Amino acid sequence: MNIAGIHTTKPRTQRYVDAFVRGTPGPNKMYQFRDLANLPEENLTMYGILAGSGEVYKWCEKENKDFYFMDHGYFTNAHDHPHWLRITKNKHCQNILQNRPTDRYEKNFKQDIKPWNKEGSRILVLPPTNAIANFFGAEDWLDTTLKTLKQHTDRPLDVREKPYNPTVAVDHVGATVKVERPTVNKGKINWTDYYATVTYNSNTMVASLANGVPVLCDPENCAAAPISETDFTKVESPKYGDRVALFSSLAYNNFSLKEMNDGTAWRILNG
Repeated sequence: MNIAGIHTTKPRTQRYVDAFVRGTPGPNKMYQFRDLANLPEENLTMYGILAGSGEVYKWCEKENKDFYFMDHGYFTNAHDHPHWLRITKNKHCQNILQNRPTDRYEKNFKQDIKPWNKEGSRILVLPPTNAIANFFGAEDWLDTTLKTLKQHTDRPLDVREKPYNPTVAVDHVGATVKVERPTVNKGKINWTDYYATVTYNSNTMVASLANGVPVLCDPENCAAAPISETDFTKVESPKYGDRVALFSSLAYNNFSLKEMNDGTAWRILNG
């Protein structure tokens, strides 16, 4: 099956979609989201869940069509160079632990992994962004999670919203788009304060695990799930899984622009 890319109302993401499609076998084809009346016959590639990509993602799920989803990488932020993206097939993140060698992790993303911190006194709570909550129907996640945690721990709960967290709305072509609003950057996290991190699917889970703070998270939409507790009633007994195994697995779903262009990403994702 040939692969085609989806161009949305967010032009700066197009070069990543184009690069991945160029690295696949067969002809390269692109579609504009605003021009789609029907789902194309090709399997599709999209970036993120805003500006029309999320609508195509759900369209593919509904029609049982294979798709490749890309978004910010697991180990780096959106402004790092080179810019790494995570790419997964038919899902939002890599939520299954793959048996992968450590080579890509050690070459590109290796970091100091600290011993597990079992002396922390507080719980860090990282709610989904407005866009993620809207996309996955998790608008009540924070209220429900805080209620559960308060029933199962006496530790102080620190809720930390993502510094950049616009609200969302649907525009005139049916695309979910950002609506800007002021946000507050609360500065760096002092990981030694924390006994556990509870999150829906924040990529901050990588920093938490690397700094010795175990994670509790959503079982389907968080990449930490394979080595982490997903039952929030067990907040006082988190899992202390194999972090190198997880990071090595995620490194094989994290790609540079060059690896998209030359087909490395395609070959790895397709075995």
